[in-house]
Amino acid sequence: MIVIVIYISFIIIYGMIKKVNCYESFKEGVSSNFKILLDIFPNLLALVFAVEVFTNSGIIELFNEYVKFINIPIEIIIQAFLKPISSSSALVMMLNVFKTFGIDSNISILSSIIQGCSDTTFYIVTLYFSCVKIKNYKYALKVGVLTDITTFILVSLF
Repeated sequence: MIVIVIYISFIIIYGMIKKVNCYESFKEGVSSNFKILLDIFPNLLALVFAVEVFTNSGIIELFNEYVKFINIPIEIIIQAFLKPISSSSALVMMLNVFKTFGIDSNISILSSIIQGCSDTTFYIVTLYFSCVKIKNYKYALKVGVLTDITTFILVSLF
């Protein structure tokens, strides 16, 4: 907490030395960021809604019936599907794997690799690209999804 106080004090003192009205600059920054927040919020809400529908719809249990013949635990497959959409949902799956199988098991190591080696592709495309108003993001999306699929395949071979 003391670091924050020192940091804010430094900013105010620096602004006084440079003869900048710190309060007005702060208000300008907040108002411009509030506009960005209003642009991002619908996309973020849609993403949260999609993750909630996916996790609470029962698709996971239905999917579990069809992947029993694959030698990959359903938790790893679910985490691999969730990671491109939401890092926090994938983190919850990883913590569930830790609780179920222990932190030193091979499945937990696979889960950690998925969490660390793939990215939240759809989250990045939805929020960051919409924030800066980039409409043509098809190559970024393709590369991101390809990276996520490659990560999952390589982890599955492990």
